[in-house]
Amino acid sequence: MIIESRELRLKHRIPVVKTEKFWKGLEGGRVYKTICKCGRSYYPPRADCICGNQTEWVEITGKGVVECFTVVYSMPSGYEWSKPYRIVVARFGDVRVMGWSEEDVFVGDEVSLYTAKDGSGIWKIWFRKG
Repeated sequence: MIIESRELRLKHRIPVVKTEKFWKGLEGGRVYKTICKCGRSYYPPRADCICGNQTEWVEITGKGVVECFTVVYSMPSGYEWSKPYRIVVARFGDVRVMGWSEEDVFVGDEVSLYTAKDGSGIWKIWFRKG
């Protein structure tokens, strides 16, 4: 038996009214989390806390520590322009942030985050050592 595969492209329409600050922040080189009066922190940010209060926007700064990563060698459809890259999760205080890295980073490494466009022009979160 042979199963024929087909290309599948998904395009999402994401409502950004309550999270527009996050998306605009990426364009301005800033990454935000949200914090509620009840003490909960959210990343990705949420405009409303599960307790019912609105949250406050706080920029994520400083150094993070890599908790896990994976290296992508087989580029998905739409990323043919890309070379192998790492998807990294790093802890910045009370939140974990996922982003990309073109550097060899490993678990336990200290990283800083920045924002930049990828090869297709999409703003993303990136990590660099140190």
